Amino acid sequence: MPRCTLEYGDLFYEEIGQGNPIIFLHPPGMGRKVFQFQKPLSERYKLILPDLSGHGESSVLLKNVTIQKYAKEVLELADFIGQDKVTLCGYSSGGSIAQEFALAYPERTESIILCGGFAEVQSPSLKYEHMLGMYFVRNSPKTLAKVIATAHTFDKNYRTELIEHMLKTDLNTWFHFYHESLNYSCIGRLKNLNIPLLLIYGARDFINQHLRAYERELEDFRTAIIPKVSHQVPVKKWQEFNSEVAKFLEEQSARR
Repeated sequence: MPRCTLEYGDLFYEEIGQGNPIIFLHPPGMGRKVFQFQKPLSERYKLILPDLSGHGESSVLLKNVTIQKYAKEVLELADFIGQDKVTLCGYSSGGSIAQEFALAYPERTESIILCGGFAEVQSPSLKYEHMLGMYFVRNSPKTLAKVIATAHTFDKNYRTELIEHMLKTDLNTWFHFYHESLNYSCIGRLKNLNIPLLLIYGARDFINQHLRAYERELEDFRTAIIPKVSHQVPVKKWQEFNSEVAKFLEEQSARR
């Protein structure tokens, strides 16, 4: 499997398919395995699935984890694979990295897709979820990995694969990724997000209330609400998720 050599270590990633590139960005602890069901998209697009530093098979570690440093890491990955412009797909807190990348490097951004994304943690429930994650990283990471994996799938083999992959995460990285996501905000810069944007939410997900911030600040973006699912759309409703992603990217391609 390919590795992107950075100044401070090697970033592991999978590269599948041909066509316009999509870089998938995972939430704290999960690594690239959470995008297992997005691989059928490789029939149309080049998928780049990294384990961000401190996760999975990547040997690279950030001394101080920030959303901005993760965005810079993604930029270095785009340079390494020779892509001038990329589409970013961020799941949950991975969406914070996607937004920061698009705001910091608009000339390198083709479009962004956020699944369960937020410009700022505004609801008490989401704040509590982050704090709970930080508590369990410090006190019982195995319990946290099991809870997260079980929330994503009832398939025993895939659940085991997710748990094993999550437990490769550097605990300091895991903790601070939660912390930085909790405190990240791009609300004041959303008006500068002048690239195609797709927001995907599960109809049962309390995080979808964060859609209001985008509605207040932006005029032009697409929204897809997936019925009968909460937060884990890429896994539990992957056919619908993949269909919305393909439809959005086809529309963007037709406009160019």
